[in-house]
Amino acid sequence: MTVVFLDRDGVINENKPNGYVKSWDEFAFIPGAKEALRKLAETDGVKIFIVSNQAGVGKGLVSAAQVEEVNVQMKRAVEAAGGRIDGILYCPHKVEDRCPDRKPEPGLLLRALRQNRKYARDRFIVGDALSDVAAGKKVAAVAILVKTGRGRDELKSIGEDDNSKPDYIAEDISEATDIILQRICH
Repeated sequence: MTVVFLDRDGVINENKPNGYVKSWDEFAFIPGAKEALRKLAETDGVKIFIVSNQAGVGKGLVSAAQVEEVNVQMKRAVEAAGGRIDGILYCPHKVEDRCPDRKPEPGLLLRALRQNRKYARDRFIVGDALSDVAAGKKVAAVAILVKTGRGRDELKSIGEDDNSKPDYIAEDISEATDIILQRICH
């Protein structure tokens, strides 16, 4: 079976340039995101998890209830489009809190894997930050950096360090999904 970890902001929805997504009204799907999630959901044996840093909670800029409400609405919209999200995990902590769940640490991914041991044969992570890539590498996931969100800027920071160098670079979640499907279906 296959596990696909997806970052939320910058991968599924547009980043807010000056802050955090605080309500469903501020949430905007990246073009093709719902279709990509539908394609993944239609593929036998694929489990889909959203793993997201939400430091706005720790900074007092957005409440946990607001983050959870946005996640509920996102999941409903994805399901209405024929997609599926099997789990949503997020870390509310700031960088300085040094939480083991905050990417680039792998805590959220490990939690999802523990809950779904039988689905851990193939692993992929799609993110718009090198911290997503690094977290994925720590759980032996194939890492795909998308150019949406912060991705284009993150490309400038890619070094030779294996822990933050993506296996693939994709334009967006649609292209990342095509890469995943090519790898697991062939």
